Amino acid sequence: MTDSVFTVEISLKRNPLPLTVQRRQQADAEALLQTLGGAMTSQRSQLLHLNCDTSSERKILLLSDEIASVQMYERSSGSSGRARRPGFSQDA
Repeated sequence: MTDSVFTVEISLKRNPLPLTVQRRQQADAEALLQTLGGAMTSQRSQLLHLNCDTSSERKILLLSDEIASVQMYERSSGSSGRARRPGFSQDA
């Protein structure tokens, strides 16, 4: 049986290390991606409260105007543990 975890990776301005939030369901990850995208385009800075599905004790608070980019990718927890490569790639 292969279980997947969907990772939403948040890159911040003036910070080389991304923040990651994991969701067990693809729909939940896509909803978070849309929420973050909406917050990025808002004229008002918002304080965002995020938590991780896989580790409930992990919590993040961040200001929406500090987000530079957001991407989502899937990580399989099957025997290989391979992740789909984040970002855009020419190879399949």
